[in-house]
Parts: sequence; structure tokens; C-alpha cells
Amino acid sequence: MSLSRRDFLKKATVGAAAVAGASLIPGLGVSPAASETPYWQPEKWDIETEVLVVGTGDGGCPAAIRAYDGGARDVLIIDKADFFGGCSVLGGGNCQLTGTHVQEEQGVEDRPEWAFEDTMVFGMHRSNPDVLQSWIDTSREFAKWMEDDMGVAWGRLGTQAPARVPRSHRPAAYDVHPEGSGVIYSIRFMEQLEKRNIPVKLEHRMTKIYREPNGPVLGIECDTPNGKVNIKATRAIILATGGFKGNPQMIRAYYPSFDETLIWTGWPDVYPTGDAHLAIMDIGGGCVDMSFIMEYSGRLGTRQYVRWERPHFTTPVTRTGLPNGNLEHIIFVENEGKRYLNEARWEAGHTLPWLPHMLAFLAIKGRPRMEWFVTDDDGAEHAGWTDFENAFVNPDPVNTPCAEPGWVAKADTIEDLAVQMGVPADNLKATIERYNEHAAAGADPDFERDGPLYPIVKPPFWAARWCRMAHDQCTGIRVNQRMQVVDTSEQWQPWHDVNDSKPIGEEKVIPHLYAAGECNGGIGGAVRGSGKRGWYMTNGYIAGDYAAKEQLL
Repeated sequence: MSLSRRDFLKKATVGAAAVAGASLIPGLGVSPAASETPYWQPEKWDIETEVLVVGTGDGGCPAAIRAYDGGARDVLIIDKADFFGGCSVLGGGNCQLTGTHVQEEQGVEDRPEWAFEDTMVFGMHRSNPDVLQSWIDTSREFAKWMEDDMGVAWGRLGTQAPARVPRSHRPAAYDVHPEGSGVIYSIRFMEQLEKRNIPVKLEHRMTKIYREPNGPVLGIECDTPNGKVNIKATRAIILATGGFKGNPQMIRAYYPSFDETLIWTGWPDVYPTGDAHLAIMDIGGGCVDMSFIMEYSGRLGTRQYVRWERPHFTTPVTRTGLPNGNLEHIIFVENEGKRYLNEARWEAGHTLPWLPHMLAFLAIKGRPRMEWFVTDDDGAEHAGWTDFENAFVNPDPVNTPCAEPGWVAKADTIEDLAVQMGVPADNLKATIERYNEHAAAGADPDFERDGPLYPIVKPPFWAARWCRMAHDQCTGIRVNQRMQVVDTSEQWQPWHDVNDSKPIGEEKVIPHLYAAGECNGGIGGAVRGSGKRGWYMTNGYIAGDYAAKEQLL
């Protein structure tokens, strides 16, 4: 049977009308008419609050407190973990702020234009100007609020390049925690939440945001130990779920070269998995600069960035890992027992995916990628490893320095050392012999290593493996200067009006939805570095203020 063009168009029109009349729900194939409940909200709400804050870290706590103090008396804060504070309890206390009373009291002159220029330079000029300016405009007020209302005493300021003046605000010592401990912020926030009787529900992981089509957000779905719970928010939702460094599939999606699971700073205690990023993309939100991914850090001889013994508010967090500062006597080898980079130009601190030694890491064949630091007895003493000899002989992942089996090695021969490391013995022996020849000649034709070359000849021989860790996101949810989540529908433009662009503050937002803290993008551009807590907490401060002013739904 054949159809004429007229018959075909007629049948197509009828079919389209039938589909339109059914109003099929994408992915479900059923009509909302089949149920009394619209598909974009649950059958019932289990909990109702005015302002719902998701996350108990640097973004969430200020947001909840400011929303309450701003008039939203019914505020609820949830967290997916079984402890309060998220990644924030594990971090240092460096908090970058500008134009504060603390700077004035300590004789530091700062200017808004300096802070703007310095941050732009640091972030490779990828900051959103309006969002960056919001941090600058709020810093002074926030620093005073932290002191007067949260009870945080500020210690001595520090300087962090490329800031031209000291902007690193750190908390003074409190209880068992020394000056500069980031957990002090979390302690003070918890005290103030309790003072205001703001409830905190732990083990509540957000899995979905409910949004009326093209309208406001209504609430969330979350998983709990007792099953799914739906929470309605009648005034605003503030997302403060942190980054996604604990989600290797998400990392790989935006940076395909990272094709293996990397340990992240905070493992095994925290699991930042990009929950807010994924949830907002499902309802029309978007992200910024995701291809820049994150900064990386690491530890030597262990996979733990810090050792944390709960209860965390009464037990200080301790640093882990073996010394990695004096590396003049050390060579680096990869999976095949071969050198792979100029050791003298390696960086132990925060690093970025496009730097030379990160590119050398990504070029390593075999999975997982291994990076072993190898030396002899003289080199081990020079590096400070001999002070931790028991950690090499009897590795213990629980006690400081938390060295782990398979991540340290010590042997009388190169062959035995290679067996412990899990690399080909012939290759490692040949690599060291070749390097020793270079050391005797005083030049390294393989990698043009700078500085003096020290032979590796004196037994016993030592090795420790470097653990690269995902550290902090340089990317995140796209928000405006009020921390409102921007609606991506604004990016659809008529074909005849392509030059009709707007600043972010004029773009359409998802009503009643805010984001704060590390899950946000736009302030620091392509680089975050230390001190980003100042951005995260001011984000929460701003979001809470605006959320409290929202009209009830």
C-alpha cells in the first residue's frame, strides 16, 4: 500500500494531535491525567519547611543561620553523611576575605579593585565579574558577622600569592584546636544552629529536586536509612552539597584523560559526589567551566589526606604521609619501573591538570598509574624517611603517618625492592644503573634534570608511592551574584537576534533555588587554591539573606 503526500500529511497531523492530547511524560509514556498527582511533584510530602538547606559545610551553615535570622523561622538543614560538617571539618582555616576590619586592625591596606584584579589573575581571568564582585562587596560584613555573631576570633593574617596584601583570615585557637584549624568554623556554626533550634537531619541524601514546569522548585526527594522521604520547601531551597571529587565517573565525563578512579582528599570519611550539580541539570540549571575540573594534591606512602578520629569536634585532625620536601636524592619511576619526568620540577602542593608533571602522570601506561619515589639509604636520611623506618617495615594505615601496605618498600637489593613495589625488577635495575651513570657524568640527557645528581648505590634501598588525590573543584553550578541558580533556558536565542545577550544578573533564574559553597562556579575561575573557604562561606551568607526574602509558595 502506498500513501500520497496528502494522505501522509493528514495521518501525521492526526497522530501528532493524538500525542499532544495525551501529554505524555518523557520517559514514562503515561498521561498526568492517569494520576491525580502531577508528575513533577510527589504523591505526598513527608516533611514541610520554609527554607531547606542541603549540606552542613561552609556554604550550608551560614545560609541556614542567615535565613533564620532574616525572618524564615522554619529552617531545616540536611546532610547525607552521618556526621556534621562535610569536607569543611577536614580543611585548613585559610579564609580569603578583602576590605575587612581585621585587615584594618592589623595595619593592612586593601582595595576592592586590588582584590578583583588579583583574583582574576589567579583564576586565569575566568571569573564571572558580577559573581566575583559579590564576594568583594560582602567580605567586610561577613568577617564582622563571623566575629560578633558566630564567636570566631580572628588570628594573624597571612599572605597568599598572587594577593598583593594579606587577605588570609584564620581563626584563633579554640578548645583543643590550634590557630588556623578549619574545624573551628564548623564548631561555631553548630553552636549557633543549636542556639536557634534549627534542626539538622543527617543521613538524608538528596536524590531529586521537584520543580513545577518552567516554575519554582517545590522540594526534594532524599534517601534515608528508613527509605525515601519527600521534603517540601515553601520559601526556598539552598544547595550546598560540595564538589564532585568523589565521583570518578563524573570526573571522567568532563576530563576523559582521568580514566581511573583517583582517591580524593577526605577519603574515606567524606563522599562529595556532585549531587547538586546532577540534580539542577535535571531541572534546567547548568554549570560553568566544568572542563577545568579541579586541583589535585597528594600524600606519600598513604592514601589518606588526613587522619580523622571521631568525635571530630574534640579530636584534632592529624596530617598523614611521609616527608616529601627534600627530594634531591630521589628518582621517580612508573608502572614499568622507568623514569617518566624531571624530578626537580615536580610539585608536591596543589597542582592543576595542565601542568607538566600532571601531563607526565596522565601519560603513564597501565592502570592504575603508579608513581614511586626511589632512593638509597643516604637519600632516605636526607628526605627524613629514616625517622619513619617502622612505617616502611610495618606499615600501619591507622596510626600516623598512616603508611599502607603496598605503598612503601624497603629492601637490601633493588630486585627485592622491585618485588615489593610491584614493578619489573629488570627495568628498575636498568633504570637505576642508567641514572647512576648520569649522576657520575653530572648531566641528565633523558629528562634534563636540574641541579646536582646523586647516585643511588647505598643499601638498604627505599621506595614510597605517591597518591594523587582530587582536591578541590575549579568548576560548578552557574549562579548569579545573589547565588540564585540560573535557568539554562535563557541561553536559547531567536535566530534573528543573536546579539541580544545579558549580564548574568539579568538572566532568568530557577525560582526559589539557590546554591552556595564548593558546588558553585564563577568566583575563582579556573583555579581555586587555598583560601576558597572565604568564597564558600560568603556564598552561603548571601544565599541565606536572599532566601529569607522569598515569598511563600
